[in-house]
Amino acid sequence: MKKCLFFYIALLLIAASGCLDTTSSSGDSTVVSAIVNVQNQQQIDEALASGPVLVDMGFASCPACKIMKPTIEEIAQEYSGKATVMYLDTRETPEVAMFFDVYSVPDMFVIADRDSEGYLYMTSDGNITRDRNIARFIGVTEKDILTQTLDLAIASRQNK
Repeated sequence: MKKCLFFYIALLLIAASGCLDTTSSSGDSTVVSAIVNVQNQQQIDEALASGPVLVDMGFASCPACKIMKPTIEEIAQEYSGKATVMYLDTRETPEVAMFFDVYSVPDMFVIADRDSEGYLYMTSDGNITRDRNIARFIGVTEKDILTQTLDLAIASRQNK
């Protein structure tokens, strides 16, 4: 009896910690997400033609990614028409994740633009860099930091 009780308590703790995906696949079909799911790098390049891109990288069973999901969805809705918000599942598209050298998730960054040498990333303090490591946000990140960085990227595109 004690072993059985221990098992159920352990299972409950694991489920509560977010290590198990207990979400239903029959979610609310009336909500349309403004987040673009990335399948290849070309999608990012195409989105850059119309403005900055916020890229969120993670995977479905990642607890911190689940925490960030509502924030990323809010940003996608709020910035519709001004910037593109993209999600890349690192387990489904590992080749794109490898290009960006992802080693921890969630991993987010804002691409302000692209030139002949590659991507130009916006840092949270308004600087543009080619070094994504300087401009990345790893782990749970406050919405204000992400939106401030997006605002700076939008302003830099408008000042060209």
